[in-house]
Amino acid sequence: MPELLLHFSIPFAITVPIVGLRRALLVGFIAILPDIDALVHVHRSFTHSIILISILAALFILISWKIGKGLLTVTACGLSLLSHPILDLFQSPTPILYPLSEYSYHISIKMNALVSEKIIPEISAKVSFEQTSFTRFQFLDAPIFTDVGFITSLILIASPTIYYLVRTLRCTSSQESLKHRYDNKLNKAVDVDTIRGCQDASTTPRPRISKDDVTILIPTLNEEKAIGKVIEEVREAGYNNILVVDGYSSDKTVEIARSMGAKIVYQIGHGKSMAIKTGIEAAQTRYVLVMDGDGTYDPRDIDRLLEVALENDYDEVIGYRADRKNIPPLHRLGNRIISTVISLLMGQRIKDPCSGMYLLKGDFVKQLEITATGFDIEAEIVCQALAHGSVGEVPIRYRKRIGRAKLKTLSAGFRIILTAFKISWLYSPVLLFSSIGSILGLGGLAILLWQLYMRYIFGEGAWSVGWTWFGLVLLMLGLQSFTIAIITLILKRLERRLIRLFVSRSGPS
Repeated sequence: MPELLLHFSIPFAITVPIVGLRRALLVGFIAILPDIDALVHVHRSFTHSIILISILAALFILISWKIGKGLLTVTACGLSLLSHPILDLFQSPTPILYPLSEYSYHISIKMNALVSEKIIPEISAKVSFEQTSFTRFQFLDAPIFTDVGFITSLILIASPTIYYLVRTLRCTSSQESLKHRYDNKLNKAVDVDTIRGCQDASTTPRPRISKDDVTILIPTLNEEKAIGKVIEEVREAGYNNILVVDGYSSDKTVEIARSMGAKIVYQIGHGKSMAIKTGIEAAQTRYVLVMDGDGTYDPRDIDRLLEVALENDYDEVIGYRADRKNIPPLHRLGNRIISTVISLLMGQRIKDPCSGMYLLKGDFVKQLEITATGFDIEAEIVCQALAHGSVGEVPIRYRKRIGRAKLKTLSAGFRIILTAFKISWLYSPVLLFSSIGSILGLGGLAILLWQLYMRYIFGEGAWSVGWTWFGLVLLMLGLQSFTIAIITLILKRLERRLIRLFVSRSGPS
């Protein structure tokens, strides 16, 4: 059978110009999956059947089409999976028609050319079949590469990769032009000192809001290199209500901020979360804009956050860092993981929950129950906003930091994920328990089906009592989690009814 590298390189080379380099890597790895059948004790009749693979691929393509995302990539993955048994068909007997046929088929093609007075090509093809031997493989018999196939695979991998990189470099100038236009769009600030909100269904305009009705809350700790520039840019954007909450800096941060006219408040407690909590309690305006004091955020983007908040009546508007080249790679990876966890737990897609620039409605911030102790404060606020209100996101700039970073990536990331679970436990237990139930239940069901398959195909000696009990326990835990989720859903609905009843009775008669 063809080596694994050849199985990878052929679909990779075909899909790089279509779906890009990263997705083509995924497509290539999908193509070699059928050859891991020996590792999971599955016979080739299942992993090399074009009928079963077509059904599986069609199912995922249908799901992708219904969702409306990733249809091209999923289709490419399905076709690459189909390419595996087709290539094997020309190398060794392959059960491509199972379960319709219990025979393994092999196509042998021989080509040569006789050179004499003229070139005479000779081509012969032969189709053979044999009874499929339903015995379990004990080892992975497919070579990773051979001396002949290695050169071919290397050419198939290198050629489209070089083509893709050259094409990407040629597009650099075009991308710079687009970025320039994007920056110009972001730079379009409101040219009056007030911003009018959108009109509601009754066409009654919202009251105007002055920029003095927005408190710019800047938590600081030893930011003497950046705080002066940050305050200056905030004033240039038209915002004069600046509140600097300092964490007892040992440098000249406070002196510089005070000399530039900012109001100074010393935080109660330690950590960024306590600085923001102190600032929220001190703010008395309709909106509070939180931004870091390290110069990474551009105050010109505040207008956009405020405009979106007024138009949609959001409780929180997050500044989504669209240009992520100044985010360290490890932070970028951690932020993506945290974003996925929070989105799954809270039931709404949030692209940048760890952003240090976000706008909060004044009456909403007074209801926050802040328990975070560090950089997990942003995750706690967005989770509470998702649980009790509404959240929007606006693309903003992100610049290189001025001064030394204080964030410890691993410990802070772990704490943020724990905070997301804690908030989900308190405010969205239905989704949390249903997610746990799905993971445990589906895992247990998969193990039980696997053991039944082993018992049915290979006899009593092939299945494991321990694995069967483990799968049964997972399935029972999953069912119990679903039961708890249903109970919490009922209690949540009862809570909402009691709150509405209390509000209606306490309102004006």
